[in-house]
Amino acid sequence: MTDDPTIPIGDIRQEDPGSDRQGAFKRGWTAAVKDLDDSKESSKYTEGPPPEELTWDNLGYRLGSLFGETDDDLRQKLFEWCVTKQKREQES
Repeated sequence: MTDDPTIPIGDIRQEDPGSDRQGAFKRGWTAAVKDLDDSKESSKYTEGPPPEELTWDNLGYRLGSLFGETDDDLRQKLFEWCVTKQKREQES
């Protein structure tokens, strides 16, 4: 086991996510962009790393921390890629 706090311990993301989980993913991404920009108010993750259990919200935060501000098309493609990857992992 690793001591890296950015690696989640458990995946508790909702399977077959709908628009509510897509919204959570994008809200998490927006929170990360806020945290990257020192002039904006901080997000709910400012006090420490995202929780150890993986949710759609904190997955968006993790990716937003890596990619920063992007257009909506890229965020959507990454969300869809994550959904596909989750389904593949559950099937194996």
